[in-house]
Amino acid sequence: MLAQTTILRWLGFDAERIPDDTPVDFQFTYLPESWGVFVLLGVTAGLLVLTYRLYQRDKADAPGWVRVFLATLRGLTLLLLITILLGPAVSYNKVRTIRPVVPVLRDASDSMNKEDVYDDAREAVGVSKLTGRSLDSVKQTPVSRTALVNQLAEWEDGRFYQEIEKRGRLRLIDFSDRVVDVPTEKVEGDPEDAGTRIPELEARGTGTDLARAVETSLAERLTSGIVILSDGQHNAQSDLQSVADVAANHKVPLLIMGLGDPDKPTNLQVAEIYADPQVWKNDPFEVQATLRSQGLEGETVEVSLLEVVASEDPDLPSEDTLLESKQVTLPDDGSQVRLSFTHSPPEDGLRSYTVRATPVENESNAEDNQPAAPVRVKVLDDHARVLLISGGPSWEYRALTRLFLREDNVDLSCWLQSLDNGRQQQGNTTLDQLPITQEQLFEFDVVVMLDPDPREFSEAWIDLLRDFVGEHAGGLLYMPGPVYGGPFLTEPRLTGFQDLLPVTLGDIGSLEVASLLTSFNRPWPLGIVTANVDQPIMRFYSDTQETLDRWKRLPGIFWSFPAAAPKPATRVLIEHTDPSLRNNDVARPLLVTGNYGSGRTTYLGFDGTWRWRTPGLDAEFFKRFWVQATRYLIEGRTLAGKRRGVVETSRFRYEVGDRIRVTARLRQPNYEPLEEESIVAMLEQPSEEPTEVTFTMVPNSPGLYETTLTAANQGLHTVRLSLPSEGAEQVDIDTNFSVILPIRESQATWLDKPGLMELAKASGGQYFELDQLDQLLEAIPNRIRRLETPSAPIPIWDTMRVLLLLAFLLGLEWTLRKRFKML
Repeated sequence: MLAQTTILRWLGFDAERIPDDTPVDFQFTYLPESWGVFVLLGVTAGLLVLTYRLYQRDKADAPGWVRVFLATLRGLTLLLLITILLGPAVSYNKVRTIRPVVPVLRDASDSMNKEDVYDDAREAVGVSKLTGRSLDSVKQTPVSRTALVNQLAEWEDGRFYQEIEKRGRLRLIDFSDRVVDVPTEKVEGDPEDAGTRIPELEARGTGTDLARAVETSLAERLTSGIVILSDGQHNAQSDLQSVADVAANHKVPLLIMGLGDPDKPTNLQVAEIYADPQVWKNDPFEVQATLRSQGLEGETVEVSLLEVVASEDPDLPSEDTLLESKQVTLPDDGSQVRLSFTHSPPEDGLRSYTVRATPVENESNAEDNQPAAPVRVKVLDDHARVLLISGGPSWEYRALTRLFLREDNVDLSCWLQSLDNGRQQQGNTTLDQLPITQEQLFEFDVVVMLDPDPREFSEAWIDLLRDFVGEHAGGLLYMPGPVYGGPFLTEPRLTGFQDLLPVTLGDIGSLEVASLLTSFNRPWPLGIVTANVDQPIMRFYSDTQETLDRWKRLPGIFWSFPAAAPKPATRVLIEHTDPSLRNNDVARPLLVTGNYGSGRTTYLGFDGTWRWRTPGLDAEFFKRFWVQATRYLIEGRTLAGKRRGVVETSRFRYEVGDRIRVTARLRQPNYEPLEEESIVAMLEQPSEEPTEVTFTMVPNSPGLYETTLTAANQGLHTVRLSLPSEGAEQVDIDTNFSVILPIRESQATWLDKPGLMELAKASGGQYFELDQLDQLLEAIPNRIRRLETPSAPIPIWDTMRVLLLLAFLLGLEWTLRKRFKML
């Protein structure tokens, strides 16, 4: 090899054109084949003999040695020319190494966060070997499956992944309900420090689709073997057997290492707890919980509702007061159980509640027998003063008066405008006249106006009502009617009333003319806005779908007031389903909530809720709607700090991985809609430092802001934002929501060892225990191939040195012939 390179360098050939340590072959590009070789030899020999004889027969008087030397020069020149004509060249073999892909699939589903105690001797040895912990420590202290996967990168100074890279190109894939390629980084340095940096596994997936991960790996044609690190709890719809057959057909073995405890645990878990964030004193409310179990099918367990009372000494645990206990029989199929406790709080204030399952014998984890954090409930004072104003004794007025008079928590005062002089008004506290002073009106919490007669109201009274709502945080519900709705809203001295409403009215006169031409002889179904069905006024049941179904079965509406559209930063709860009543492609709003200053307002643009008394038991849905509407309006003055706005989520409970839409309706210190382009808030979540989230204004909606979050951690979350006030202090507004584990990831968390062994066998692969790391690495097929392809011939005659040699030979011969007079 060295001699060949030396010769090429002597000839002036650029040896850099040939890779180092590559064998070189010399060849003649135009060398004749077969008998042509003999012809070439004959012609060459003839030319040499002819040259020699010509010089011998030359008549010039030159010494004999000169003739011989010149003949030799001529012969060398001829040989050089013939060699050049034959096209001398060199070639070498191009060596290409084909390295197959070795995917390593890491299970990133949430079940991989489960911590296991390894009592089995063999499993304990494997964990000890991998983590470097003692056997006693392994058998006593649980370790998460995610930690074991991450420990593989450190095992014996990274040997696990180094050995894999000796057999091919490492492809790192994390899979859960989706499949993600994880980029790795080469680390340069000393041999002992060089290698590949493996990112840590973060198991946050809401499901496990192992089949899809294998399919993704098999899509790479040069896959030699697939290494899988998983607990095997495949809970997607894809078929594992089919991908195992495909792997077998491609001769790609699945080499699986199972992680976790294969024994089904005996465990009780209170997975979630929920209660309305605000309830009323002495009024029953529900605390709901979800109970999950494993290994206890058909057993009866005890579950209790407790009130959590914080200890005065922060170093002491909280004091729990038992409120109710239940004996719960767990289903035979192992499915979850939804529990409901009813409690009537005797005192107002902030209260905390939790649900606890009594531990059973040999339970694997008693720490999850109650939620990580209790549910917080604000208990409001049960006394509500309601002023009911009605233009006439309509069916709505009669039904509502009868309802409120039976409610112990409502102190009702009625003002029926059509009542004859001298007759007593109805109510718990009767009135002699309509409240017209601040002292009189501000005694009430809520004002309900049912199609009021405009003749009794002055501009001063409307201003007083605006102060009642905007400054005093009172609640207002307005229901226009077919008798006085138009006159009341078009009366010039009462135009300020429209500022209180959460809807815009447009040209009321023309709308009323169109309304008169509309037939109201058929009921129209209620158009329930699904996104807002969990709003407190709308809530019939804890389950939103059940509530929605009930609303859709309530009697429809005949007449409605022609409101144009909802105002910005309001919530439409019900809209009209008649497409002919749409205004600029916006459905007619029928039930809308909003804020005016520090108070809440509600617009009810139709009559006929009295028809809702028929469904249910004892008019339960009519009663619940009006009681909840009244309480919603009262809560506006109980929410300190929320007069400037509110932060809300579409529901209270989410699963890990859900997208959460958070809306904020915010106002300036003067209670006008906030006009900032964005607002920064803080997200507080379990086991994490608070992080910033940014609310951005919804286009063309001053005061309305939105942001989207991803539910990442289990537990209670709080979104809190601060608004500047006119004083030195800031106004804090917050909302809470709960995040739970997906059901499919929390129901089956043990190692599915039989399933993984069957999968490995079907693919032609093998299942490995934790103490078989070396065997797993040896089982990865070494399918690295070296391909040698010859390069194109590279001429070596067209160098400067060869041309100079030819010129030198010709020049030397000419000089000698000149010297000895042989020309």
